[in-house]
Amino acid sequence: MQSNTRTRRTKLRLAIGTLVGATNFYLIAINPSNAAEQSYRTAEQIESRLQTLAKQYPQRLQLQNIGKSAGGKPIYLATLQRQGQVKSEHRPALFVGANIAGYHNAGSEAALNLIETLATSTDQKIDALLSKRTVYITPVLNPDAHNGYFQSPRQLRAYNDGKLDHDLDGLIAEDGADDLNGDGIISTMRIKDASGDMIIDSKDPRRMVKADTNKGERGVYRVVIEGKDDDHDGLYNEDGVGGIMPDRNFAAGFAVADSDAGRWPSQAPESKAIMDALLARPNIAMAVVFGPANQLLAPPTGFDRITPPGATPAAEANKPENDDLKVLASLGESYKKSLEQAGLDNKRSGRQTGKGSFANWLYFHYGVQTLELDIWGAPSQKSSQANVNANLANAVGNSNDKKLAPDAERDLFAYLSEHNPNAIIPWKKIKLPDGLEVEVGGIDPYAEFIPPYKDLEVPIRVHTEQILSWTEKLAELELLESKVIAKGNDVWQINAVGGIQGGFPSHTKIASKMRNKLPVRLEMRLGKGVESLTLNRAATAERLDSSMTIKNEWLVKGSKGSTVEIALWNRQSGRVVRTITLGGSNE
Repeated sequence: MQSNTRTRRTKLRLAIGTLVGATNFYLIAINPSNAAEQSYRTAEQIESRLQTLAKQYPQRLQLQNIGKSAGGKPIYLATLQRQGQVKSEHRPALFVGANIAGYHNAGSEAALNLIETLATSTDQKIDALLSKRTVYITPVLNPDAHNGYFQSPRQLRAYNDGKLDHDLDGLIAEDGADDLNGDGIISTMRIKDASGDMIIDSKDPRRMVKADTNKGERGVYRVVIEGKDDDHDGLYNEDGVGGIMPDRNFAAGFAVADSDAGRWPSQAPESKAIMDALLARPNIAMAVVFGPANQLLAPPTGFDRITPPGATPAAEANKPENDDLKVLASLGESYKKSLEQAGLDNKRSGRQTGKGSFANWLYFHYGVQTLELDIWGAPSQKSSQANVNANLANAVGNSNDKKLAPDAERDLFAYLSEHNPNAIIPWKKIKLPDGLEVEVGGIDPYAEFIPPYKDLEVPIRVHTEQILSWTEKLAELELLESKVIAKGNDVWQINAVGGIQGGFPSHTKIASKMRNKLPVRLEMRLGKGVESLTLNRAATAERLDSSMTIKNEWLVKGSKGSTVEIALWNRQSGRVVRTITLGGSNE
């Protein structure tokens, strides 16, 4: 049983590597410092850039260290806002968090560009936006793993720098990956095994695919991470350097039996730090995660609960609400149109988030509209892309230019053949110390998530424009009507009607179902010398959309010229306060 468990965990780690609106209101150019640099930055370089921006633009950008990673690296939260009529902590806000996965450095670059755009722009539209909205951004949520891209040998990393016994044998980091072919990259190795489930792709011998038993295929290989059996237990690389995967360490769908997820939710300092920071900012109405999934190309499906035999099923929400999926569908239409207009593929494959993910926690537990976006992905193959198919055919020594089947990994191989051929590693025979002959090759595991830097410019621009558009359209409360009717003997009837403006509801459906967000509240506040004749001073609504209103009426007693306040508010949709003069015009 222990051997099977170890094998599943090894495969799980390997899988990581094979892993509303109309036209945009904002037209964004990539920040010159980004375009000129043309290279990805370490967590320390991003920190340095943040510190510089915070010093240069203190009125717009405030930087806060919200915690440290397991390896002691700081985690920063940037607050972008300008002085306005309402304090920044009371305005509708959007949150962007990047690279909690650890290997999605492209997301960190996109988040940093968004910070630079908001901090440095002289565009009056952005000035106006930051006067009525707040944007919170954390560009590197998993700094330990983020820096794995720059290490040698380079191995895809999702773990922080904590210490963890991954295979539960009482030892730590006793059997990690090894660079067997000396190319500086930890890729994969294939081992001939009659019980394996993998075969060489007949259309592309550089690629391993799962045997299709429905077609009579039988596996002849097993594929594992590159390396030797350092602890001589018959398994390969099942316990390497690194601790918890922060993007599996959140409570929503937490995988209890997965040691990589940690012993309990928020055990990882990275997940605990960002949870504490967001819970202290209840004005956040929407969240965007830059990570390996794309929930506008592939709508979220939630997660499955694990119920022990004979136990009562848990009541935890685990599937997105239909109303919230409709909002995502509306966003997806605009998003796909923007991708198409920019010459990017809007039909490519999109991944789903996993159990215990940050995105799932933001939606199911924090209760805000959430979407994870991957910024970039290898374009899908189309029959009209003869040049791409020809490049692929030439690369594999096949002169037949056949249309490729819709397959995300095949799309990746086709893209790399044309744009980044060095990321495809030829298979090379190697004899391990125990005498076993294996072949090392495949692709650089980062190539699926981190394109050449020049290929990021257009995707970053599109995603920056989309996020600014969504920030503009966050639900904002407004008082539609307020009036005073004299009833005689200094008695007055006050009527008020409130609603929202923007492209989103005041709450997600999941939040109103769980009741973990304060409702919209329409209330009266008495001025000096005014007495309420109504017992209930407030009306509440669990959720408002653009077709709904909230209204109330009150009776008060007070002399002409006295005042009362009508307040309409909730934490993530802003607040409006209007002073009403009894017997006045109130226009």
